[in-house]
Amino acid sequence: MKTLKILFVGNSYTYYNKMPQTFFTEEAEKAGYAVEVTEITKGGYRLIQFADPEDEHGKRLREAVNGQHYDFAVLQEQSLTPIKDEAQFFKGVEGVKELIDADKFILYATWGRNDGSPQLEELGISREEMTEKLSLTYNKAAQIYGMGIAEVGKAFLEYAAARDKDELYNPDKSHPSPVGSALAAKVIAEAMFHSR
Repeated sequence: MKTLKILFVGNSYTYYNKMPQTFFTEEAEKAGYAVEVTEITKGGYRLIQFADPEDEHGKRLREAVNGQHYDFAVLQEQSLTPIKDEAQFFKGVEGVKELIDADKFILYATWGRNDGSPQLEELGISREEMTEKLSLTYNKAAQIYGMGIAEVGKAFLEYAAARDKDELYNPDKSHPSPVGSALAAKVIAEAMFHSR
């Protein structure tokens, strides 16, 4: 069984429920791969912070990638940044990509907050509208920087249309439940292993 080296860079939407080490590793095994996972994450962090050589977690990223080659790097932005500051999102994607030696980059496109979230009210949009706006911006970045995309937010919408959307979220209406993390892992694995 081939072992793939995979790097995850992101925040709590990545590390909740230990997604890279649990659900994602299980999905990789189902696809016939063993994985060696490295995770550089920090709650609330934006990619531009990881790209900053003076930032504490930017330094962690540099240490992790120094002299390393990865088969895949998965990049996840802070959940509101692609909507509120597209230019900063793109700058962060570009800055982090320049640091990493990887065969393929996957952008982990996240989901809209659940109904009743104060952030939705602040933005004046619905859960579905937030997801669509995120998807559009992530797809734009994927085209600009030649990356793959894992449409996790759209998968949340499809799941919610067929089942109970509340199963996907923690009570905070933002973070993923174990069901949401499992779905995220499945979509990320499909973006990797079914596009090779």
